Amino acid sequence: MGSRRSNEDNSAQHAIGNMVERLVLPKIVQSHRELGIRPRLICDLDGFIEKLLANNQQALFASIESLQQAGHPLELIYNELLTPAARRLGEKWLSDEFSFSEVTLATWQIEQILHHFHQDFESARRTRASKASMLISVMPGEQHSLGAKMLSAFFRKEHWDVFLLQPESLRAILDELMVFRPQLIAITVTQLESLEQIKSLLKLVKQQPALRATPWIIGGRVINDHPMQAVAVLSDRNIHLCQGDANQALALAHRLLGHESARQGQNGLSSTAAQH
Repeated sequence: MGSRRSNEDNSAQHAIGNMVERLVLPKIVQSHRELGIRPRLICDLDGFIEKLLANNQQALFASIESLQQAGHPLELIYNELLTPAARRLGEKWLSDEFSFSEVTLATWQIEQILHHFHQDFESARRTRASKASMLISVMPGEQHSLGAKMLSAFFRKEHWDVFLLQPESLRAILDELMVFRPQLIAITVTQLESLEQIKSLLKLVKQQPALRATPWIIGGRVINDHPMQAVAVLSDRNIHLCQGDANQALALAHRLLGHESARQGQNGLSSTAAQH
């Protein structure tokens, strides 16, 4: 008899679940769209990584399009799916769960997503307060540039003039800085050894009067995972460490350049390296 009651309860719960799925959820989603409320993006990172490793670009593009159709803008998808997926790939590589070839394939697929949707992403541009320019670079010898490419996409979306660099030497970075003379320098760091390279690059840049006061933003996996080591190595008033996603880097950049579009409520998004 207890078994019969249990079966009846399960049937009732199943019926209620079906009703919610068919009738209630669609109305909630529609009302949220009418009010401009975006449903939260619930990410199955491991499932998405399996799709990346399946090497089926059309299926990947279709999965991103389905998220858009559900009301999720590309900016949210980039921040809550692509960026965490790239971070998870790095973690699995470091823990020897994935081989280098697997990580390379998966990150390449993410880059293909960025390339495929870049026009849609950049078409949703917002008006900025003033023209600004920046150079975004990885350090010589670093094998992963996905973070720099994603950062570049977000800044270009905001009408920034961006020069993205994957240099072979510190001298190559300095040469580009001398030609481009950006208002902001951004470096993404994925390995601890690169912190000393940034310190050496900073000394070279400080010798150039035109670049001496240019602010720097340093972000990436090393800054997120080892902030105290980064602060210890990169001790300069021009250097600002950014822990977080591309939107937080944007807020910090606007604040550093004094743009009116900087959001006032986002203080705590960065930490300035200890000054001399």
